[in-house]
Amino acid sequence: MQRIVGGILVLLLALLVGAECEGQNKPATPAEQYKAILKEYQAASSSGRALSDEERRKFVGRVYRLRNKLALQFVELAEKYPKDPIAVDALLQAVWQVNSIPWPVELVSRDNAWLRAFAILQRDHIRSDKLGPVCQRISFGFCKEYETFLRTVLAKSPHKRVQALACLGLAHFLSNRLQRVDLVKAQPALAKEFEDLFGKAYLEELQRQDRARAIKEAEALFEQAVASYGDVKIPEGGTVGAKAKAELFEIRHLSIGKEALDIEGQDQDGKRFKLSDYRGKVVLLDFWSEG
Repeated sequence: MQRIVGGILVLLLALLVGAECEGQNKPATPAEQYKAILKEYQAASSSGRALSDEERRKFVGRVYRLRNKLALQFVELAEKYPKDPIAVDALLQAVWQVNSIPWPVELVSRDNAWLRAFAILQRDHIRSDKLGPVCQRISFGFCKEYETFLRTVLAKSPHKRVQALACLGLAHFLSNRLQRVDLVKAQPALAKEFEDLFGKAYLEELQRQDRARAIKEAEALFEQAVASYGDVKIPEGGTVGAKAKAELFEIRHLSIGKEALDIEGQDQDGKRFKLSDYRGKVVLLDFWSEG
């Protein structure tokens, strides 16, 4: 009897040890793999101490090279588990830094993940309700692929909030890109930067575009944002309608070449004046406020 009991105890102990080893060797889930990459991605942004200008420059280069490498891991994770909910999160993280790449390109290396990520998002996840924030973010960029993505989301997303942010984002993208092209024409250094980051052929294409037509399309999209999505909330505060109206006002009244609005006010001596009183003269407008 004692031998039987002892044998059972040994067997139970072996089973427990085996189960523990099996648990330790169990592969990480897609969500666990995503969290591990994300943790490394986020940790890369901290140097842990104050840096000199030269140290900071080298640190930025290391950060972006590492993030480019991790972005590829995000894409590979999404490709390996295309049906897992984490796939969309991984792809969105892979494209998160593309608008803030510093220049020169040699400092940080090329980002080889974002094109693959956008292609997969458009092919497999265009109906996701998570695309709104990335539509906002890429609206500040200049890549041709951003325009394609924003137009596709606006046309195919079934979610009103995502549509709203894509519409507003596309309008801002077109307006913002046009302003950059105007600056590039007058500043060769900016032209070199644009070519290095986005391609010479793309810049030449933009310089050939019909400027009036581009402005008209941006205005039409802002008007659509007001009419169709005006009450949709923006994550950082306010509404799509308020933001679109402000951008329309800037295009129509504050752009280079537009006639300034006739400001009325009081000078430092308490004397009333109007901006139109100084017509024909060079005027410096200094706007400031006290918090």
